[in-house]
Amino acid sequence: MENPGEQVNSDVNPEALKAFSMMWDCFPAVVMLLRKNRTIVGLNKVARDVGIQLGTKCYQLTGETAIHEDCMANSALEEGVAKRSVGYFAAAKWVLDSYWVPVLGEKDLYVHFSTDITEYAKPELFPASE
Repeated sequence: MENPGEQVNSDVNPEALKAFSMMWDCFPAVVMLLRKNRTIVGLNKVARDVGIQLGTKCYQLTGETAIHEDCMANSALEEGVAKRSVGYFAAAKWVLDSYWVPVLGEKDLYVHFSTDITEYAKPELFPASE
């Protein structure tokens, strides 16, 4: 993609898209810019490279049909502060460090990403059967 800042819908503030790309395109994990309704409106380079599609609902990436039970996007947006959760993702046997970060000046946009911290995780984060 020639200009990653121009990657989506015209209804998204172009300055927000540009800032998102500038800040996140070099990050070594998938990072998404989303609307409150969970529609993906921006992707960093890693996300684009793995084939994630704009316009998709984020929960669909894991095969779900509804918002994840442990999603903290709503509280992050309502409180205007970043939220963090560390937990075990059984499907991949990973411990993920996940963040939901509201975009300042935008009422329903947030950045979401998770990093695999399995090799650094405390044993109590893993199920007893692992």
